[in-house]
Amino acid sequence: LQRRYNGQRPDSNVLKRRVPFDEYPDATEFGWTFTGSWDAVEFFEKDDIKLDWYFTTATVKTSLEHPTQGKTQLFRKSVDKILYREILENPRVHTDQGYQRRKRRDMTEKRQEARLYPP
Repeated sequence: LQRRYNGQRPDSNVLKRRVPFDEYPDATEFGWTFTGSWDAVEFFEKDDIKLDWYFTTATVKTSLEHPTQGKTQLFRKSVDKILYREILENPRVHTDQGYQRRKRRDMTEKRQEARLYPP
C-alpha cells in the first residue's frame, strides 16, 4: 500500500526506459488520478478502478469489481498505442488480449460450490 500511495513519480533514470510519451501519454490526461510509483510501474485510480502502468513493457493491469465475477485483475501485455488509449478511456473494454487473475479465495469458493452442487 505504501508504494501505491506514495505520490512519487518514477526516478528520471527509470523513465529513460519508458515507452514514448507521445504514443503513450500519462494516464492523468484521461482523467485518472496518479497515486504513486515503484520502480518501473505507476499507479492510478479512477471510479474505484485501479490501474497499474508498467511503462517499460507497455503492460497494463486493471483491478476492478466485475458485475458477475467479483474482484478481478486483468493484465494486458505489450499493448500498442491505440489499445493503451482505449483502456484508459474504458478500462472494461474487451480486448481479447491479456489474462485474468482472481483471488485464490474466489477460486476455492467456486470449487467448493461445484462439489456441493454438481451439475
